[in-house]
Amino acid sequence: MEHVLLVLFLVVGTYMYLGASEFPAAAARFPRLMAGGTVLLSFLILARNYLDVVAPLLTAALGVYAAYTGGTEFLADGGGLAQVFLGIGLLALAVGFRGQLVDGATSFVAEPMQVLGKEDILDQDLEEGVAENRAKATGESPEPEQAADADTEEQADSGAMYVYDIDDAKGPIMTGILCLAYMLVTFAIGMLYATPLFVIAWTLWVKMDFAKAAALTGLGMLCSYLFYDLIQSDIAEGWLTGWEPTPPDVLYNMYINPIVQPILRIVDQYIIFPILDLIGTVLPLGVVPL
Repeated sequence: MEHVLLVLFLVVGTYMYLGASEFPAAAARFPRLMAGGTVLLSFLILARNYLDVVAPLLTAALGVYAAYTGGTEFLADGGGLAQVFLGIGLLALAVGFRGQLVDGATSFVAEPMQVLGKEDILDQDLEEGVAENRAKATGESPEPEQAADADTEEQADSGAMYVYDIDDAKGPIMTGILCLAYMLVTFAIGMLYATPLFVIAWTLWVKMDFAKAAALTGLGMLCSYLFYDLIQSDIAEGWLTGWEPTPPDVLYNMYINPIVQPILRIVDQYIIFPILDLIGTVLPLGVVPL
């Protein structure tokens, strides 16, 4: 399921990267950077067992691409020098510092099991099992440190948020289902409202407390609205259905603004304007001519 989820991220990131070519150049830069990062990281994690070959080749390919596009832009209008230097730097990194590059990539995409080492985990489990069996055989209570660790683990396990082991398929399966549902809802009603709905579904699944879930949902809605308002308003429309739910700014002008405006006028009339008048009468008294 981990591989299925990573392949899903890889495919979706590639689709988003190619789809962003329909945006204007300035608007396409941010989604392309995010989609490209998703594709790159997904590919690295999928290929983590072959990073000694993949990391240098991928770095060299990116270097050639950057140098080529930068050189083409430089010949056309004199720009692109930064891309040329970046491409040369990546090529030098892939050729001259191959070992350091592989080590860095391996440590970056390593799983906790790989970082700690399987033998260390087995040794730790063996020691805990021996201590527990000894305590049962002698009728003694576990050591204070072990008891404290057990209490800590029990408290961690009793937390509200869902936590799964690396071999538990439930977590990746649910994450994959939520991601697929996010894509389907995006094609149906647009990304503007699909994003907060996805966040709500995920927080409900992990049983996140209400305050954190509300804050995370608000952050998701804010991000999607900024993307809608500043970059591409088409994300408020379902790409397959053509249905466009009413955007938040229109809802605000229709329902919230008529309620807020009378309150703001009262505040201006009885609070803001009297304060300004008071300041206007007091300041001239304190002016001393030079």
